[in-house]
Amino acid sequence: MKPKTAEDRATVDTHHPSAFNHEDLQRFTGYQRPADIERWCQQNGVRYFRGRIGIWTTLDAVNAALGIGLGEQPPTQRIEF
Repeated sequence: MKPKTAEDRATVDTHHPSAFNHEDLQRFTGYQRPADIERWCQQNGVRYFRGRIGIWTTLDAVNAALGIGLGEQPPTQRIEF
């Protein structure tokens, strides 16, 4: 088997369903430049990672920034009439 080049490694689809890669974040945030996407993540409290092929994050990180956790129930609200 022929060794992979850097270009081959960058185009390999290792996309996990709960991961947002750089292209996903471009669509999600509306920004194109990695620095702008990184700033958006920081301003919105989204934890992210920098990899060889760009910035990426997870659905759990986005949910955590929104205050949505796994298995959490919304707080009970008492409604008075």
